[in-house]
Amino acid sequence: MNKFYYMDPKAPKATRLHIGAVVALFYGDTVLLDHRHDGCWGLIGGALEIGEAIEDCAKREVYEETGFNVKNLRFLGVFSNPSRKIEFESGETVQSITVCFSVDVPHQHLKLSSESKEARFYTQDELELLHIVQTHRMIVQYLFYPESWPVIL
Repeated sequence: MNKFYYMDPKAPKATRLHIGAVVALFYGDTVLLDHRHDGCWGLIGGALEIGEAIEDCAKREVYEETGFNVKNLRFLGVFSNPSRKIEFESGETVQSITVCFSVDVPHQHLKLSSESKEARFYTQDELELLHIVQTHRMIVQYLFYPESWPVIL
């Protein structure tokens, strides 16, 4: 399984950059989090592919992981702190740069991909009880404060 690091002095040294997009899908006063196979919860998203725009990456990942076909993404922020790292199963470690968007969805009915154990909409208070993946923790704290967007960290 991949390992995720943020502000961890014991994290391995990164050898390259990894760029990804995540999307906070809101339904009313709740946001969707995905229970990943690594045991943590996180936002919907994934890696940018060569030749792909970051917004298209976000829309593709949302569709692949939830079945939602989203259009009007709002820019939430970019998270590029050099301590955000991912160590892949192969042993390679990357510095993770993540662009975050938000979008409102019209209902809670989604189709989970095989990448997920489960997914659920949570209130702001409920998020505090979840084991959220290291690289998403710094994002989640801004989700319910749109007046602070865009966040650049």
